[in-house]
Amino acid sequence: MSISHVVRPALTLFITAVLVIALLGGVHALTFHPIERQKRRTQEAAMREVLPGASEYREMQTVKSGSISAVYEGLDGDSVAGFVVELSPKGYSGHIDLIVGISASDKKITGIRVLRHTETPGLGALAVSADFYRRYDNRELVPLGVVRTSPGRNEIQAITSATITTRAITNAVNEAIAWYQGNAK
Repeated sequence: MSISHVVRPALTLFITAVLVIALLGGVHALTFHPIERQKRRTQEAAMREVLPGASEYREMQTVKSGSISAVYEGLDGDSVAGFVVELSPKGYSGHIDLIVGISASDKKITGIRVLRHTETPGLGALAVSADFYRRYDNRELVPLGVVRTSPGRNEIQAITSATITTRAITNAVNEAIAWYQGNAK
């Protein structure tokens, strides 16, 4: 067995790997900015849904703790309409990226939206339904609990067979409420 029997396949494999890496790098470079633009559009549309009284959303420089990844001040002209808190709690199958809108004038939750998740299809994935979102609308800014049966005043009914997902989202909403109570002026 000569050395060329080893070098030739190794060289062919090396050249193939370099070409594939270059191709993947090129595809990434071409698709990165359009994907990021689409993510921003999706997030801005969700912000308008959870805090409809605002016409502009400005990211605030604030202390981020727990699962809070960003806080946006929702402005209506010169006045503050409320805040949008972006969170990323750990759900059953991975992190759940969501936003919570809080009205400055009513001091209530104006809505939630799940932006991205990896929850179980047909179970935890039901957290993106309008029916689930409505469970949080117009809630007072008090800590919320999760129950499996009929909910009381400050309780959210869990999605059937997805209590972990519901609890993760509710805990994130509670974090947003705590942030508002400690930081909003």
